[in-house]
Amino acid sequence: MRVTPGMTADNALYNLQQGRSKLDQLQEQIASGSVINRPSDDPISTRQILAMQNGVTEGDQYLSNIEKGNIWLGITNTALTGMSSIMAQVKTIASNMISTSTDANMIANATTNLTQLKNQLIDLGNTQIGNQYVFGGFDNSTAPFDASGVFSGTDDPMKVDIARNSSVAMNITGGDLLRGGTPAVGAGSGATAGTRPADIVDSIDKLIAAITSSSAADIVDGVKNMKAAADQIAAAQSTVAGNMMRLDNAKTMIVNNQNTLKNIISSKQNVDYAKAATELSQQQTAFEAALSATAKISRLSLLDYI
Repeated sequence: MRVTPGMTADNALYNLQQGRSKLDQLQEQIASGSVINRPSDDPISTRQILAMQNGVTEGDQYLSNIEKGNIWLGITNTALTGMSSIMAQVKTIASNMISTSTDANMIANATTNLTQLKNQLIDLGNTQIGNQYVFGGFDNSTAPFDASGVFSGTDDPMKVDIARNSSVAMNITGGDLLRGGTPAVGAGSGATAGTRPADIVDSIDKLIAAITSSSAADIVDGVKNMKAAADQIAAAQSTVAGNMMRLDNAKTMIVNNQNTLKNIISSKQNVDYAKAATELSQQQTAFEAALSATAKISRLSLLDYI
């Protein structure tokens, strides 16, 4: 096949354009610090990087959920610790009254202290984070307990997503905790003393009534009910601790996964400056050589063959 000067010129121009394009690409990579500056640079790697970046972003949302859950559970645990302390005092008062149930001064002091402790328990049931009540369930914009301990919130678990198809409850429902359910089960509804679920508020009221009437048998039942109530709060503390541990484990896993994804993205995206500089120098030399050779070829004419 005869190679014409036009074909030679076109081929030389094509090679120069390819060399210029490669040179421009290397210069852009070094300037931007990224191997891939547009999807067309490497479509497959671009798709992989975008998928991994979505994974990092998704992890950020889960970490935000976990932080919210930890704050909520932390405040809940503080309130439960206070409730546990109150129940220990209530049990002590109830136990002391078994043998002194007819002493007027002891009765007066016991009923006053128990009333105050019950009010403190209700106050802790109205614990807030900002303007939200932690024991109110979904209806957490208003106080879940009134002054007498009537619960008006919901018993729905409030869950936070910590992974796809995985969530953790961040609340303890106030109705279950202090009233034994919604509606309240009541301590005097035929249930055996000391059984759970326990209506803690009603149990304290009935204990006060038993002490006031000096009913030793009812005081003994009251002591049993207080033990069940304390156990109920301890069980809630255990649930909160377990959920907090699960959140912490999920956080560790997410952070580790994110670090892995970021390292992979970095290895695919970031420029190796030493390698790029070497390639740039080589490409620059090759391009300049191509320019020189093309310039010599372009000066040839028919007169050179006569």
